[in-house]
Amino acid sequence: MRTISLAIVALMASVTGAQAQRVSGYVESWNTVGKSGITPQINMFVYGPLKGKLGWSAFSLTSQSYSQAYGGLTYAPTKWLEVGGNIGLETADDPTRGAATLWLGKGKWSFLSIHETGGSGWWHRDIGKYQLTETFAVGLVSQRFRGNGPYFEKKFGRIVLWMNVLTNKEGTKAQATVRLNL
Repeated sequence: MRTISLAIVALMASVTGAQAQRVSGYVESWNTVGKSGITPQINMFVYGPLKGKLGWSAFSLTSQSYSQAYGGLTYAPTKWLEVGGNIGLETADDPTRGAATLWLGKGKWSFLSIHETGGSGWWHRDIGKYQLTETFAVGLVSQRFRGNGPYFEKKFGRIVLWMNVLTNKEGTKAQATVRLNL
């Protein structure tokens, strides 16, 4: 799976060269703090336009115990709505993984919903966010296996630091997640 993640990085680097000023994305270190210690994870997300309202996106996640990578198409019929569909691979007995995304945004409000399914099962993450200032946002997050709770985001130039503290009814105790986007 790490080979697949590196292949996606190489592919996106070549696409980035062709469309350098229109491709965006991030690399993040996502560290979960719990009773058992800190669990690190590296994520990468890149996206760009294709033609008109149609675009593309790719995502890769790597941790010690799990990896996944997928890519697909996005469609933005208006400035405040974007939907996406993705297909890829994961480390599971059935390695096929799919994802659907929905983004809504108007003014200082935004909502992102990501739903994935595949050999390892169903997963989701929903974030509703309000941008208080240019550099600070608050909101609510719900994420399968982690829980539900408040969301805080602080920007320092191109670096974004976000944190949430989640409680979970699926058997996991409260966890804090800190993410650094570079």
